[in-house]
Amino acid sequence: MAQISEVNFPVLPEGLITRPTLFWKYASDFKGKTDCNISYQTSGMNWTAEYVGLISADDKELDISGWASINNQSGKTYTDATLKLIAGDINRATQEIRGGRTYKAMTASMDFKSKGFEEKSFFEYHMYTLPRKATLANKENKQISLFEPAQTKAEKIFLYKPDFNPKKVEVALKFKNSKEFGLGMPLPAGRFRLFKADDDGSKILLGEDKIDHTPKDEKVRIKVGYAFDLTPEYTIANMKRISSQVEEQDFEITLKNHKDENVTIEIEKKLYGFWEIIEADFEFDKKDANTIKFKANIAKNGSKTLKFKVRFDHR
Repeated sequence: MAQISEVNFPVLPEGLITRPTLFWKYASDFKGKTDCNISYQTSGMNWTAEYVGLISADDKELDISGWASINNQSGKTYTDATLKLIAGDINRATQEIRGGRTYKAMTASMDFKSKGFEEKSFFEYHMYTLPRKATLANKENKQISLFEPAQTKAEKIFLYKPDFNPKKVEVALKFKNSKEFGLGMPLPAGRFRLFKADDDGSKILLGEDKIDHTPKDEKVRIKVGYAFDLTPEYTIANMKRISSQVEEQDFEITLKNHKDENVTIEIEKKLYGFWEIIEADFEFDKKDANTIKFKANIAKNGSKTLKFKVRFDHR
């Protein structure tokens, strides 16, 4: 039968450490007290950007708020620290930085009347510095406002991509990140949630999307969802073999608008290989080597069919 014994160590042997600990050795050319500034790199810290947009009743104005969501899993509480966030795609040789972002907390009293982060270019990244001191407790997830709430012009767009979803028309919201339209600070990549207020004041979630790092004066597009009252049909009406290497295909796209207002739908169609549009009953632009773009204006409670013929050369 096994015997169980209890062993107590009144003191730790010299050099034995039971938890991660930092030690510094320093040399001084004088005797006495002095202030020291110690800096070291730690892991277990991460931050993400979160945005909330509230669209107006006519879908033309957008109120935007942004937060930095900071997660501290480093094992240490940082009291009254200066908070600096770096946004960008940072390369690390030994450790992956999730989302391309890291932050450094330095010793640096919380005044919630102060404005949000101050932004500046920093090497090939952007630095966001909180102009007040903050305390980050260990295992805490804290949200701090990135910027003052802003209002900007917005545009609702409808986009149809038959090669990705032939049965639905996508709804997106587009706005420009500029001072002229109410913003103008480079926006870190993050999650964007879009809401709209109902008649009783309740806010309804319309959709959410991830946005990329957006410099000032660039446009932001948020995928919201799919249009309920717009129904598309996509067919290959005919295929004809011209030779062993050449064939022709007739495409038809029918768009039905069940709304009580006129709409414009943008269409993006993929065409791979060597191709040439030899017939079309609409004007189009070539977006890239494999994509054409065109628009269709659909009257309220109406429909429109777009037809085009493509010759493919399988050389």
